[in-house]
Parts: sequence; structure tokens; C-alpha cells
Amino acid sequence: TDENLWVEGILPMVLHQDSRYYTLGHGGFFKRGLYAVSRTVITRADSGRETFNASEIVGAGTAAGISSAYYPTQYRTWTKVGQRWLTNVLLDFGTFGVKEFWPDVNGAIFHQSD
Repeated sequence: TDENLWVEGILPMVLHQDSRYYTLGHGGFFKRGLYAVSRTVITRADSGRETFNASEIVGAGTAAGISSAYYPTQYRTWTKVGQRWLTNVLLDFGTFGVKEFWPDVNGAIFHQSD
């Protein structure tokens, strides 16, 4: 919840970034997969230009740092905070991949359109 608050709410508002994921929706598997990966570090600014996705990277790090307050002292090291940060970023990366390919999976398996 903390990570979603920072990545999807506070930082996009402050940094004027659009935190929504826009699917590419065309092209081959490799092209669309690479696009989904790139959205972890690239997003759209409110102006429509592509920009560094500071909301994602900084927000995930902020959430990892804040969440360390809930852990015992031996789990509050830079390494552990870094591992939680990396986990948050990788989970969002996986979510982007699902969002990119879900319409294809939905149509192929369930014969439905989104």
C-alpha cells in the first residue's frame, strides 16, 4: 500500500508524471516485451513527452525505506532496504508485462475482448 501511494499518487502529482501504463498493443512479442520493460524507467510527463520514471524508481525506494521501520534492527541494513526496493520495482515490472499481454491472453483463452 505504501509503495502504491508513493508510486501512483504522491510522486506523480509532485513530479508532473503520468503513472498510468499505456499498452503498446501491436508488434511482436519481443518488441512489446521490451516496451513493457522500458516503462519501468520511462514514463510520460503531464506534457505528453517521455521522461525518466522517477515516480517509480524513487517511490519504490521511499516505500522500502519507510517499511524498514517495521522490521527489527538487524533487518534495517542498506542491503535489506535495497532488496525491498528492487523487489518493488520488479513486481511493478511484472505487472507491466501482464498489462501488455493480457488482452491477447484473454482473447486466446477465454475468447473475450477487453
